Amino acid sequence: MTLWLLWLRGWDLVAWRLRQGRFELDLLVCRGSELRLLEVKARGPRAWVGADLALGPDQRLRLQRALRSYLDRVPWPGGISFQRACWAGWRMRLHPPEAWDGLKVPREKLTGR
Repeated sequence: MTLWLLWLRGWDLVAWRLRQGRFELDLLVCRGSELRLLEVKARGPRAWVGADLALGPDQRLRLQRALRSYLDRVPWPGGISFQRACWAGWRMRLHPPEAWDGLKVPREKLTGR
């Protein structure tokens, strides 16, 4: 459903549920020269913890590692951003996109050296 809504907004699919080692990238979409990683979270309408709160710092780091691994194999010449799509029942909330620079961590931290 998220992909369909993004398609209506002019985004094209690059990859869906892409496995990068033990990590998974939910959606990679592009529009023009921008590549966007979307992390999709869904919870029931009366869930104890909403989908908005389901992405912690550790998971952000795992997403960063997976995206960096993908970009090492498939370089992207344009801009790169990250966005969360949160579902509660049938309602979706798209969080504001974050620039790739806001997610960058030193390469040493990614490789564990």
